[in-house]
Amino acid sequence: MATNSYLFVILANCTIKFIMKATSFTNSSLIHHRLYVYLLFFFSLGAFACQTSQGETKDKTNTDTSKTAQINKPVNEVATPLFVVTGYSRELANISQDSLSQLYCAGKVYVLAPAKAKADRFFKCTNGKTLPDLKAFAKLAKNALMVTDIDHLIAQYKALNVNGTSFFEAPTKYPLIDQSEGSTPFDYAKKVTKFTLTGVTAITRNTGLAADAKGPDFLIEKVKHHFQNSDLVHISNEVSFDPKCVYIKYDPRYKFCTKERDFKTLIDLNTDIVELTGNHNKDFGSTPYKLTYDWYKKNGMKTFGGGLNEQQANTPLIIDLKDGKKMAFIGYNQACPIGECAQGTTKSGANRYNREKARKLLQDLKQNKKIDIVFASVQFTEVDSYKPHSKQIKISYDLLNFGADVVYGSQAHQVQEIEFYKGKPLFHGLGNFLFDQIHRVGVRRGYFLHHYIYGGKVVQSVPVYTWISNERRPVIATKAQADAIKKLIFPDRLIYKW
Repeated sequence: MATNSYLFVILANCTIKFIMKATSFTNSSLIHHRLYVYLLFFFSLGAFACQTSQGETKDKTNTDTSKTAQINKPVNEVATPLFVVTGYSRELANISQDSLSQLYCAGKVYVLAPAKAKADRFFKCTNGKTLPDLKAFAKLAKNALMVTDIDHLIAQYKALNVNGTSFFEAPTKYPLIDQSEGSTPFDYAKKVTKFTLTGVTAITRNTGLAADAKGPDFLIEKVKHHFQNSDLVHISNEVSFDPKCVYIKYDPRYKFCTKERDFKTLIDLNTDIVELTGNHNKDFGSTPYKLTYDWYKKNGMKTFGGGLNEQQANTPLIIDLKDGKKMAFIGYNQACPIGECAQGTTKSGANRYNREKARKLLQDLKQNKKIDIVFASVQFTEVDSYKPHSKQIKISYDLLNFGADVVYGSQAHQVQEIEFYKGKPLFHGLGNFLFDQIHRVGVRRGYFLHHYIYGGKVVQSVPVYTWISNERRPVIATKAQADAIKKLIFPDRLIYKW
């Protein structure tokens, strides 16, 4: 357009000059004739310039409109998994998508306010039964359902399967995904970390004799498949191996040891993290402890809650999660009843609990090191009860108040209650995982946990219930056995509060 206008101006000037000359040097009739011709030429050029300008303006308008459309184009969203949650004491474990849709649109289920827009879009209706925050659902969870999204999912509420599918077991088949046109699929493999946490492991006495008779593979044969797709596996091992170890049946004077051969079970369970808060790791002294500690390192297993000296025992284990967030583990022994704790620069063992020491460590992890999630473990003094003792509760609350995100007791041979404290999970005791006790029902019951971690928090903790069989090994609990455990560890007074 600029070039055409410039040419037009030049031609116009030339025309005017020519007319002026014609006026000066020609007779009247000739002047009138020539003036008519040049004026016609002048206006023709003007019309041409206007047409060109209008065409270019139209092209520019189209270009500007196209650019505006690109600017206003919606940002490429990421698909969001939605969940329907309830309380852990409920038998309900599955719901059909059709049933959920009807309930949602009829206002018979709650929806969390931050997830409402996506849920309304997914179910194609407006739900008016909105809860402002997760705390508001705590007292309702026993008898109600709530829809939320993965960004507002917490371990306190049990996520139901939908159409028989768990998002955490089969994310590509899970139906409740809010995915608008052109949105990016939710990348489960890069965003969700599966961490498996277990109870007491002590391969000794009769469990060791079972390994002598049938090999170490026999010990984990019935549970091994649950550990094959975990990203991280934790074992709280309470016994060191000794080259001179001999297994015997129960004897109150017997000190605990393991044969190195039987540590193959830790490898086969894909163990990544070994907790050293236990009471019996130094039953045979410092040499077996050091041999075992070196074995862990040689086999790529990281440790926490114990070490070769006091400082090392108190050093947290920090791990990078799949989404780039950071998770830390700290561990303690409450009482060190048989002198098993580390001291000074030369004595190895477990990390002795001290309230102020724990407070400072958690403060450093959260405020200075910016750790997203901290698991805190304590080997409490043992009690044969499904309920935790008062000192145990006090220490656990302290750790949660100091900044821990999950607290669990690693001491419990008898499974203990689960509690949610200010929205944080507190597992008072997971029971025996790999130990020989079968003399009463309480010590045969146990569970391990699949923690699913997303966005720097535990969004679900799924228990798998176990039973120590007559063959002195863990097996998956029957439905009746699992139901009995659930009734004991999920009391209403502890799970429907905030």
